[in-house]
Amino acid sequence: MGFGMATNLIKRSHRVTGFDVWAPTLTRFSTAGGSTASTPKDAVKDAQYVVFMVATAAQILSALFDSETGAIHALEKGATLILCSTGPPEHVPHVRSLLDGTYDRKDVLIVDAPVSGGTIRAADGTLTILASGPEDALVAARPVLDAMAGSNLYIIPGGLGAGTKVKMVHQVLAGIHITMTSEAMGFAAALGLDTKKAFEVLKDGEGGSWMFANRTPHMIVEDEKIYSALNIIVKDIGIVTSGGRSAHFPLFLSSTVEQVLASGVSSGYGPKDDSALWKIYLPQSPNLVLQLASSPPSLTPSEEAAKLKLVEKVMAGVHLVSAVEAMSLGAKVGLDTRQLFEIIAGAAGNSWMFTERTPQLLSGKWEEGKGGKTVDDVIAELTQSLEEASRLKYPLHLADLHSDSPGFLSTFKPRISRFLRL
Repeated sequence: MGFGMATNLIKRSHRVTGFDVWAPTLTRFSTAGGSTASTPKDAVKDAQYVVFMVATAAQILSALFDSETGAIHALEKGATLILCSTGPPEHVPHVRSLLDGTYDRKDVLIVDAPVSGGTIRAADGTLTILASGPEDALVAARPVLDAMAGSNLYIIPGGLGAGTKVKMVHQVLAGIHITMTSEAMGFAAALGLDTKKAFEVLKDGEGGSWMFANRTPHMIVEDEKIYSALNIIVKDIGIVTSGGRSAHFPLFLSSTVEQVLASGVSSGYGPKDDSALWKIYLPQSPNLVLQLASSPPSLTPSEEAAKLKLVEKVMAGVHLVSAVEAMSLGAKVGLDTRQLFEIIAGAAGNSWMFTERTPQLLSGKWEEGKGGKTVDDVIAELTQSLEEASRLKYPLHLADLHSDSPGFLSTFKPRISRFLRL
């Protein structure tokens, strides 16, 4: 994403110097018209704006404060730092305290500006950016923020760390939807469905999500390219669950997702694209989703329709509870839930259920949904899917039915009620 952000700035007539630890990226950047540097310290010389787009908070600390190569040793007076990586909410305030106390650089401005949208939107200058910080820093950074986000720039009240809180809540949905995409496509394959057709049908239904539409195409064709490594969402979900613990707030689905992702990493998929996660669901048939995308039909139209419904019910049910979980966490950490809804509805964490059901949650009144469905109806539909998955011995981790665990069904209604009380 950082490469796309930097080349987009070049296209918009900004003079950009880039640093990356991977030399081939610097070569590509030079070819794209950028200047390159061998260290962060060299990269920031004469720079009014410094954008950090790395994987972790620890990498920002290294790039900024390393004793020999850190950017701090060459930062211009009054420089504006734009921190775009996803870290814990306390990270950016910590950077501010280090600048003020350890390095006596109160002149340096900081904007907390985590992003969402992927590599394509980074290159197009249409990223969703969640900017927070002091007013003077936000004003100073505005030309660069506008160039990277356009109409997708959101100013989050609450000072440094508030933007990261919004990103943390967004990643609740991103992590659940990425995992649900793999769980759903594995389930479709276990049911014997044509996975390519299943994708076309499911992406526009009640179980659809941005992540499902974005990730599934990489599952049903031969595609080894890494668009977003599994390790990235593993890191982000760790931030989510840690944030939940800090807020003394239970995150049932997110905690389950964390364990599923850990299983993916232990199976060797950490550095691979996160769309490969489905393979842990069918370890005995690791190519089944791909194979069934081009296999001749084996089901009658009525059988196919019935099995597609089973998959959609799981997706819709999990996405409904994920919306409740995310918005509940947002309320718990003090965010404006209406602004939160607006942001997520236009970002990668969106889903059909989130868009259609969250306004009811925000109104304070749960009403019957499409087709006259109540919460009890959704639970009953989900039970049918769970029973079929149990018969197939297929694991639906995010829709755990066991009554002796704090799983999906046992927390469905309480989670909605908890949100309505916040």
